[in-house]
Amino acid sequence: MSTIEILHRDACTQGRDTYIDPATGYQVLTSEALLRQGRCCGNSCRHCPYGRFNVPGNAGSDLPMEKPVVLNWLPKLDALDVLFWSGGKDSFLTLMHLLEQGRNVILLTSFGAYTNRVSIQDIHIKDIAKQAEFFKVPLCLVPLYPNSDYKQSIEAGLSQIRSSTGLPIARLVFGDLHLQDIRQWRVDTWQGYEVSTPLFGVPYEELLQKLWALLKTLNLSITLSTEVRLGDATLPVGTPYDQALVEEFDQAGIDRMLENGEGHTLVSPKSC
Repeated sequence: MSTIEILHRDACTQGRDTYIDPATGYQVLTSEALLRQGRCCGNSCRHCPYGRFNVPGNAGSDLPMEKPVVLNWLPKLDALDVLFWSGGKDSFLTLMHLLEQGRNVILLTSFGAYTNRVSIQDIHIKDIAKQAEFFKVPLCLVPLYPNSDYKQSIEAGLSQIRSSTGLPIARLVFGDLHLQDIRQWRVDTWQGYEVSTPLFGVPYEELLQKLWALLKTLNLSITLSTEVRLGDATLPVGTPYDQALVEEFDQAGIDRMLENGEGHTLVSPKSC
């Protein structure tokens, strides 16, 4: 263990926010002190617990996030709905539904520890953090390492949520729409929790009407975060997911909401 590691460990053990760097004489913030800030400040802190994902130009691989972190938490009293958040339209519709009900929501996003990207949706956690800030909801980021046990990693995230907020978890919430096998897998996997899929079985037409209205009201856009095959063409990342594209999907026999894994989406504020 290096001198720096020993100084950092001792400072954390003693409950101190800083230690003195022996080479420069400067005070260095500990990871515990930075965790209480609730966000990556972008200053490339030595012990950044967030993987320095907000550092400009940072590839995200020089300091992988070691354990789950909670961002943007503000004290509340109600038990929590933990919404598994991918950054796409289904998660977005589910979040709006929960907020309309007055639920106390925290987002949970798992991602590749060495890529800083949500693996299937291919969305960078910088964008996930921007979404959480825009919607004014807290976020728990859970790094997944190669060969790590997914359930254990998520349980560590849920434990961090309880520790950071001091609140019990009321429900685990997912944006599933109609795939019964996936929904059942969630119920079977998380038997110790109440599992909620509030949009399950809601007609697509109703969901899409709600989606277009919300995009207009909140000044948001939706784009493809992965490529989508459409006939002989390949729609690139960044293609707008809008009413015109949905009509093209209908004509091509593609699921309107891309529920069969044809592709994935990213919700973004237009001002960003």
